[in-house]
Amino acid sequence: MSEKTAAGKTIQPASWRRRIGGLARLAAVAPTLGDKALRRRGFAESRIVSDWPAIVGEVLALQCAPEKMVFAKGATGGGTLHLRVAGAAALEIQHQIPVLIERINMVFGYSAIARIALKQGPLPKRRESLRPKLRQLKPEEAQKVTESVAGVERSDLRQALEDLGKAVTARAKAGSGKRTNS
Repeated sequence: MSEKTAAGKTIQPASWRRRIGGLARLAAVAPTLGDKALRRRGFAESRIVSDWPAIVGEVLALQCAPEKMVFAKGATGGGTLHLRVAGAAALEIQHQIPVLIERINMVFGYSAIARIALKQGPLPKRRESLRPKLRQLKPEEAQKVTESVAGVERSDLRQALEDLGKAVTARAKAGSGKRTNS
């Protein structure tokens, strides 16, 4: 992650140089924390692991997970992606291989993957969603949110604001009643 100069001094990446009170910002360091471990497994970019559900879709992400990427020595393209697949889903995923290769290469922006090798076995445990469980809104609460955004002309913006308002209202403590703006 850091480089040494000819004089032997260590140079930190530019993203680490912006410091507050002598400490590096976590947001600047976090994307690179797992890179070294992932590079050992052949993942040139951690994106393929962290964004796996977005790349292949939620349904396929529940049935398979990337294990490692293997490239020919010195090559950066035309590699093999090894996937761990839940036993019953192997046949379905085998038929989806051309689509998976296309999606993965689209994310990388070049032909990084030429083939996919499947290995049946148990999948790693998935983390539960970090999103908090929202309570069910009362009809009058939902109506109040809908009325508050009724004046917005663009339907897509109105829908997004309504969804946000409902989520904020649902997260409010059940016994707090009205929320006040401070």
